[in-house]
Amino acid sequence: ATGRVPDAQERTVLLDEEQESLADYRAHGDQAADLLSVGATPASSKLDSKELAAWTTVASIILNLDETITKQ
Repeated sequence: ATGRVPDAQERTVLLDEEQESLADYRAHGDQAADLLSVGATPASSKLDSKELAAWTTVASIILNLDETITKQ
């Protein structure tokens, strides 16, 4: 989304967030279901809902970066 590859520190932050989110969604599956219920297309039942919710959280972080939103 930013048009570049993340550096090592950025990758670490994103992967740490994915792991923390996954642990949280595994403990609170209802929150994963709530997150995945939003949107025009339903989430695939073939995917692990907790893992999908965790990666959705990471994608949201990337899409909300100033660098992603601001064109200079």
